[in-house]
Amino acid sequence: MPLPILMRLWLVGLCLLGTLSLADDRTAGSEDPTDDWQIVQIQGQRIGYVHSTTRSEVRDGQKVIVTELQTHLAIVRFGTKQINNVHQITEEDESGRLLSATVINENPPSSRSELRATRSGNTLKIESITKKESFLQEVQLPDNVKSATWIDRELKERPLQVGETRSFEIFEPTLGKITAVTLKQLEPAETKLLSGDMAKLNRSQMTMSILPGMVTTTYTDDSGMPKKTMISLLGMESYSCTKEEALREIAASNIDLGIDSLVKVGKIDKAYDAKHATFVVTAKDFDPTTVFPDFASQELKAGGPGTWTLKLTSVDPGTAGTEPAPEAKYLSSSRHVDLDDPLIVKLAGEIAPGETDPAKIAIAAEAFVHKYLNLKNYSTAMATASEVAASRSGDCTEHGVLLTALLRVRKIPSRVVVGLVYVPSLQAFGGHMWTEAFVNGRWAAIDATLARGRGDAMHIKTADSALENSGALPIESFLPLIHSMGRMTVKVDSVE
Repeated sequence: MPLPILMRLWLVGLCLLGTLSLADDRTAGSEDPTDDWQIVQIQGQRIGYVHSTTRSEVRDGQKVIVTELQTHLAIVRFGTKQINNVHQITEEDESGRLLSATVINENPPSSRSELRATRSGNTLKIESITKKESFLQEVQLPDNVKSATWIDRELKERPLQVGETRSFEIFEPTLGKITAVTLKQLEPAETKLLSGDMAKLNRSQMTMSILPGMVTTTYTDDSGMPKKTMISLLGMESYSCTKEEALREIAASNIDLGIDSLVKVGKIDKAYDAKHATFVVTAKDFDPTTVFPDFASQELKAGGPGTWTLKLTSVDPGTAGTEPAPEAKYLSSSRHVDLDDPLIVKLAGEIAPGETDPAKIAIAAEAFVHKYLNLKNYSTAMATASEVAASRSGDCTEHGVLLTALLRVRKIPSRVVVGLVYVPSLQAFGGHMWTEAFVNGRWAAIDATLARGRGDAMHIKTADSALENSGALPIESFLPLIHSMGRMTVKVDSVE
């Protein structure tokens, strides 16, 4: 389940609002450092906190503004607690030019990554570091691209008026990408605060181009200090609070994000034996054609008002096709698919030694990864292939990433796929990641979490990725699925 990625994406928006929360009198013409705390809740239950600070320094006669953001999340997925800690430091000049950034992501017990970005002219050099390797990339930053914390100073000098909309381009270090931010000032409105009291507060909305469909609403008092932030996903909220409240021990949660995000469809007998399946999809506030792509074994067509018909066909690995040959990136090493790791190379050599048929190697690799990961758990967000190989643990994301790496070492083009899979024990579709291998002229789905050695009509694809980006998150792969979460129903039409 890619829910940890959802949480990280949400924190991008929340952390950006954390920088905007510094927009009180201390940041306007004052050199005093700021120190702000927020608690994070889902469906009314606390799951963590965000701590933001800012200070100014003078270096070589230049004023440098340093902002630190620390986030801590403790969520539950299918009964397993998962911890995510992110420490982000950004440095910029008074004009808002990003000078440097560091993002450290820790997901105990096995996953840790670090991103370091330094600016030279208009070039931002980004180094992504894992436990064993580092990957370099460069991003060109046009003069109009700012640091996120610059928006705070801009709004202090030129506050938004009710009904006014303003857009900016910023570089978001957590994603390693430029994104457009749009802010709109709304009419003041009443809202419930952490204390339970109702208050009429100023209200604004924020959207980011890289996260379309996710709306962040923040409520501020007359001094500009935020009191409450709401995200349009899964009932997510944050509240300004004291340090003591933020650090208070998180009580046992009554919500389970794995269970609560399922798409219930009812019982499907012998689901994985089906050769064909048709489902009726009803969408709320999004276009399913932007989420469910058509390809050889999946077809989406408009049905009645507000409904679509989704047809799935089972295709076994090795079935001949005439798809274009894949690009080189599907055989390349990257931060998540780190092919040079000695253990990865060793394991790849143990799979069907002497076999030359790519389809047979792919099926053997699927079974190998299923057996090799002998600790099936949900404690990791998304580890690298080498981390998975060393820990021998994880959920669908770890199975998918390791299988992709092993196939590439064996010179079989491969990629990860994000979407939904039917879970018989839960009678529902849940978020999932699996693998596709290019064999016999077509992309074939293989799923190491199931290891059935053949295709089925119970995997719904939303996106695929070569995982070639060496940034902190493979964000594009998860966006379509995230847009649909909690906003659609799926009903069985027919299963053959």
